[in-house]
This record gives sequence, C-alpha cells and structure tokens, in this order.
Amino acid sequence: MSAVTLKTPDDDADKTVTAPGSDGLGFAVDINRKHPVADQIYDALKEAIVSVQLLPGTSISENRICRHFGVSRTPVRSAVVRLSEDGLVDVYPQQGSFVSPIRLAEINDSHFVRKNLEIALLREAATKWSPEKSAHARAIIEVQRQAIEAGDGNLFFREDEHFHQAFAGFAEREGVWATVLQAKARLARFVRLFGKPDRLPVVVREHLAILDALDARQIDRAIQQLDYHLDMAFTILKQLPDEYGPYVVE
Repeated sequence: MSAVTLKTPDDDADKTVTAPGSDGLGFAVDINRKHPVADQIYDALKEAIVSVQLLPGTSISENRICRHFGVSRTPVRSAVVRLSEDGLVDVYPQQGSFVSPIRLAEINDSHFVRKNLEIALLREAATKWSPEKSAHARAIIEVQRQAIEAGDGNLFFREDEHFHQAFAGFAEREGVWATVLQAKARLARFVRLFGKPDRLPVVVREHLAILDALDARQIDRAIQQLDYHLDMAFTILKQLPDEYGPYVVE
C-alpha cells in the first residue's frame, strides 16, 4: 500500500512527528505540528478509507490511531466524529468505531447529488468555454493516460477528481465543489473497491467525449456524455463480484 504523507512546503524535520505505521494500519503519516493535528488525521484517515486502504469493517479504535499518529486522544476523537458525519465510519458505544460498509441507499443518494450538481456546473462552464479551458482539461486527461501506462491507480483517480473539479472552476463556482466532493467520497470508495482496471481507458474516452462536445459547442451532447459517464457506476454495481458482498449492505 502506498504511503499517505501530509506535508506543506515549509515543513522541516524538527517540526514533524513521523508515525512508523507499524501497528497494522498499513500507511505512514507525517504530522506537522504547525497545522491543526485533527484536520491532518481526518484527511489521512479519509484518504485511506476512500482509497480502500482501510476496508469496510476495519477497526478504527482511538487507542490504535493515537499510537499510529503519535498524538493524544482529543484530535483523534475529533477526526473520528467528522468521519462519522461523512458516513465513512460507524461508531458503536462500548464496542468501538469501524469503517462503514458501503450502503447502497447512500450510493444512490450521493450519485443523485453529484450528478445534478456536476451537470449544472457543466452547463454554466459551457457558456464560458474557450480553447484555453479545453487545453487545461485535456492536459489532465493526458496525465490520466500516463498514469494508466505506469500502472499508477492512485494518480489516475487523483487526476480524475481534478478533471471533474475543473468544471467548478470553469463555471466560477469553486464553492460548489465542496458539496460535490462530500457526495463523491462515498462513491469513490465504491469505484475504487469494485472497479476493474480495464475500465480506466474507457474513462479517458468518456472524458474526451465531453470535451469534444464542448469544443463543438454542442452543450446538450456534452451533458448527455457526462450523464452517461457518471451513470457507469451502476454498471459496476450490476457486476459486483460475490466475494465483495460482505462489504456492501442495502
């Protein structure tokens, strides 16, 4: 598993505490004491959950997390509460906290929110479309292609998020992306866990189809292409392997 590292440009060796990752969580994290610790723990755990480094059902005990990050209980508790509010961690009194199963009802609701907001962003971005915006989005797709060639799934999915986020910027509605991202987090781990590698080149083609339609000033076709692209998550659902059943609940 790849490491999750949280650093800022002004980090230095005597300002960070490095957790060895030797207690079974499977990733190492650098905590920068110059920034809010609870936020860093939240970000690292969320990334590990969404990227399915921590599978549904994994124990997230406060003691374990404290040892892993080398921090006190207070910031850990704060991070776990936020993850619970995100629907990514289930907290059971007297039993502990666990990575939430993938709940199909939440997947459907999250997909509804994401699709409708992204279509609205695309519609507004289309009114401001330019060759420069097209070139920016195509550069992201090129990095996705390179990630496929390198077998770097983490980079591919990072750039996938950048591609969709770009339309919030193109529409000059960056603030909307936070809401999209919250809905997308639940969808993302579903895709990361159940998606197949041969799907990645198809994603690239679907992204290009959206841009080609925008370049041609065919807004309705661009929206249809985005709608089709986002709905492909439900094709994955229909092909769900039996062995992943324990990770999914209604």
